[in-house]
Amino acid sequence: MKDCCKEYLMSQFGDEDVVGEIYNEYVESLGQKLSESEAAIASQDWIALDRAAHALKGNALAAGDEAVANVAIELRNAAKLQKLDESKSLVAKIKELQALL
Repeated sequence: MKDCCKEYLMSQFGDEDVVGEIYNEYVESLGQKLSESEAAIASQDWIALDRAAHALKGNALAAGDEAVANVAIELRNAAKLQKLDESKSLVAKIKELQALL
C-alpha cells in the first residue's frame, strides 16, 4: 500500500481493516477505469474518456493518491481538447503509477 494512501485513509477512518478494504477497492476501480479510458481512446470517444478520467480523479482523491489524481486532471483536459497522443501518454503515465500500488 502506498504510504500516502495509507496515511490519508488512516486519518479518515483509523481502522486498518477498513483502510485495507477501501484501498483494495481503489486499486480495483483504477484498473477498471484505465480499461475504460483505453477503450474510449481507441474509439476516440472523448465524452467517455472524460467520464473515466473524472472517475479516476475522484477515486484517487478519495484514496489520498494525489499523483494519480493530478494526471487524471490532465487527462480530462486532454479529452476535452480531443488530444489523442496526449491522452495515450497520460493513460500510460497512470499505468506506471498503478504499478507502484
